[in-house]
Amino acid sequence: VVERWAPLRGSAAMQSSDFSFEVDSEGWGVVRARRNFEYEVIWPDGSKFGPFKKKSGEVADGHRYDDADYHPAGLWQFSTDREIVCIAWNWETKWSDMGVENKMKQRTPKMKRIPANHWGISGKQLRELAYQVEQHFADSDDENPNVYTVVEKLIKPLCRDSSSSYALLVNPRGLKCDTFVTHAWRERFLEFVDSLMEHYSDFETRVFWICFLANPQTWSPDELSNLLGPSALQSPFVIAIQQCETFVVVRNGIMNMYSRLWCVAELVLVMAYASAKVEIIGKMPARAKRVGSNIGLRAECSVTADKVMLLDTIEETSC
Repeated sequence: VVERWAPLRGSAAMQSSDFSFEVDSEGWGVVRARRNFEYEVIWPDGSKFGPFKKKSGEVADGHRYDDADYHPAGLWQFSTDREIVCIAWNWETKWSDMGVENKMKQRTPKMKRIPANHWGISGKQLRELAYQVEQHFADSDDENPNVYTVVEKLIKPLCRDSSSSYALLVNPRGLKCDTFVTHAWRERFLEFVDSLMEHYSDFETRVFWICFLANPQTWSPDELSNLLGPSALQSPFVIAIQQCETFVVVRNGIMNMYSRLWCVAELVLVMAYASAKVEIIGKMPARAKRVGSNIGLRAECSVTADKVMLLDTIEETSC
């Protein structure tokens, strides 16, 4: 996506997550957007030109304002679903003192308006998602993918336009959870769903808090870090654990889930801060490690910052 605006007279090259700003050989300012975007011009008297929506790959018409007596100043605002960039234009300075302001759109308030223990999905909705997975991967080499694959190939594409979690995509007003689910992403997704379906006679109406469905998967690491907070004790995980009546451990046939640090932390947190009933389901094969260098406090974590936070939280909780 390319948008040209009034000629620049100074240096204004800039990069942001979604936009690049530069001056071309003819002296025109050029905005290149990496995502679908919208823009408008706001004049000093409050009147507006636009907004205009542009799709990825579309070249927008250039606009030129050469009359110094007409609109001597203005504010160009470019936005994607996650970012707003403002360019302040003053004709007298010929762009030489152009101000560029880059703001990340605040997506966390929407999540925070709905309590974390309402980021749930019903058993019926989980069964329907399992059906989608079966259909989506029916012709692939992996008909029973793990959670990592389901997130990348199905959950992220479904949620990208809404910038929401899957749970809030299907339940925009939230759905109060009664069962917190702790599990490992390397498990086979359909095996995971089957374990829950076989264990609960009220599976269809039970409401589950499942991390990869409760938390937004399309957000940047910085946005997720802001959502989770500086300590696991302030995170949506703990809020949900404290409010749910049941804490269910879903083992799998692939690995010992306590080789994953998040699983270790969740167990520590429920024992320390919640009164939920703890249930253990699923089968862990004999070949799965029960002790070793990567179990418990030596468990692995994909994100270094999360590992530091979780180990600090576990130490704090154990004191």
